[in-house]
Amino acid sequence: MNREPRRRPRVGIAHVRLGWGGSEKRVMWGIEALKEKYDVTLLTAGSFDLASFNRYYGTNLAASDFAVRQAPLPAFLRRRNDMAALRGAVFQRFCRRVAMEYDLVISAYGPTDFGRPGIHFIADFSWCDRIRESLHPYPPGTIYRKGVWRAAYLGAARRIARPSGRDLFSGEDTIVAVSPWVARVMGEEFGVECRILESPVHAEVPVDSNVVKRSGFVCLGRIAPEKRIERIVEIVGLVRDLGHDVTLHIIGECEHSRYAEEIDRLCARKGDWVVREGRLAGVEKARVLAENAFGLHACEGDAFPGAVVEMMKAGCITWVHNSGGQVDIVNHSGLAYANVEEAVKKIGRVLKDQAYRAELMAHVQEEARRFSVEAFMEGFRSLVAEGLDRMQVH
Repeated sequence: MNREPRRRPRVGIAHVRLGWGGSEKRVMWGIEALKEKYDVTLLTAGSFDLASFNRYYGTNLAASDFAVRQAPLPAFLRRRNDMAALRGAVFQRFCRRVAMEYDLVISAYGPTDFGRPGIHFIADFSWCDRIRESLHPYPPGTIYRKGVWRAAYLGAARRIARPSGRDLFSGEDTIVAVSPWVARVMGEEFGVECRILESPVHAEVPVDSNVVKRSGFVCLGRIAPEKRIERIVEIVGLVRDLGHDVTLHIIGECEHSRYAEEIDRLCARKGDWVVREGRLAGVEKARVLAENAFGLHACEGDAFPGAVVEMMKAGCITWVHNSGGQVDIVNHSGLAYANVEEAVKKIGRVLKDQAYRAELMAHVQEEARRFSVEAFMEGFRSLVAEGLDRMQVH
């Protein structure tokens, strides 16, 4: 008697709009983790350039490894980089409409109203205005200013989304925090117990102990207001005022054009010690990271800045603001600062004390080993297997 081949479980991974950040890494490496055993579909509302994403995130996916299903967006939303709330509302409705076609649905970026239980990665708090406003500045532009227009805009987004009424934090869904800090905030603010699965960081920059890096700083990540690029420029400028001939290389995609223009004008005023590299990938990014000794991150309350891990893996002694998930990443009081003055002081000590610099370099390289794509993929597969068991899919 011939038996029909067993159907592979269908898994939908949702991300509203892929770009060049940490949540996209979860999508790409999540698909890598599942492609051999599951039929995977990416649900998104943005364009998808597989070759570019493979190159940027270090994956090796083929078009045949998964399907891409795009939510239909109005033309004005396809063309704009802002209006995230409206785009998200349309995407939520799309996800809810198609969710039952999959054995398991996963949101790679924040709580998503699938209308059924799923797995939700909490990558930041952009979905909660109260927490977001306490951590990050709004981008420039009328649509982000608090007032009548902002309230009307958010009200329209809620009406378009048409929530199902499900409580995603009731215990039916699996909530996954990308860092211990996010898990603590979720517990304190919403009484939710989270699983923790830190994001994958692929960084193949060989660290040659025989090569002396130059005294340059790297700022790696999106060029967006919450990243506080102007603070990084200020810190390095003050370090230069102390007599240290240091440089700054800013690597990243411009997410908000008005803010990027402000940063460009600021860098132009400072002179040639600030270099705007733009978005780099592959050997170009590896070269800049390998050549410079230090990294600097200024975002407050960042959930899990993979850029910090990437700089550390490249052998950059990296300082972060004393808040959010980045503190757990660097895991050293000498690498966390509360304000500009403290950052300058701690950096100055390293530039003057070679023994301390060597100590921090060894610490950074050891800590960076904790984060790998292999650990993420193993954890991702476990989450999916458990989720399918709950849905009784075998």
